[in-house]
Amino acid sequence: MIRMEGICKIYKLGSIEVPALQGVSLDIERGEMIAVMGPSGSGKSTLMNIIGCLDQPTSGVYELDGIDVGRLNDNHLAEIRNKKIGFVFQSYNLLSRTSALANVELPLIYSRVRNGRQRAREALERVGLAERMRHKPNELSGGEQQRVAIARALINAPSIILADEPTGNLDSRTSKEIMDLFTQLNRDEGMTIVLITHESEIADYTRRVINMRDGLITREEVLRQ
Repeated sequence: MIRMEGICKIYKLGSIEVPALQGVSLDIERGEMIAVMGPSGSGKSTLMNIIGCLDQPTSGVYELDGIDVGRLNDNHLAEIRNKKIGFVFQSYNLLSRTSALANVELPLIYSRVRNGRQRAREALERVGLAERMRHKPNELSGGEQQRVAIARALINAPSIILADEPTGNLDSRTSKEIMDLFTQLNRDEGMTIVLITHESEIADYTRRVINMRDGLITREEVLRQ
């Protein structure tokens, strides 16, 4: 599903060039659940942004479903982000004054989907929040807010979920609940999931762990077949 070859990313700060990725090559199969680990500044978030078409590499090749992403224009990139990829972030990124249902439905507004409200209900039911969909974020626990964010990521039936530190603000019990949900989506629905994390306990849920440092992949570990 994902093929990256020699990916480099250089940020320019005035006359200074800062390399974030230095020749990363990585393949991710359809239906895989992997973790990308590394210290701050290792390049893992930059890698996720490129996979998610939020940023483009300075050089190298990135293919998604056999399509060379580097050849796409901004409209095509936006379409991929909207239809193929679901994003989950540490801070949830929910609108505070709207209900869980409205938050989940939000991506569909740009797609002009007629049955958006029903699809949002179904997405919340999938993550176990059928009884909480009318509540606003400040009326939900941290784990419930992250479930809303996951439901929003699922609303367009993406083939990939990118989760950046999805349990970073949660206690250990709630983190387990969220990871059990990701595992279920991967196992039962065949969804490809890429997790960015610094916690080995979270990485242990995945099939494969990619370790990064200084913009390079330093080690890959297969945890289970």
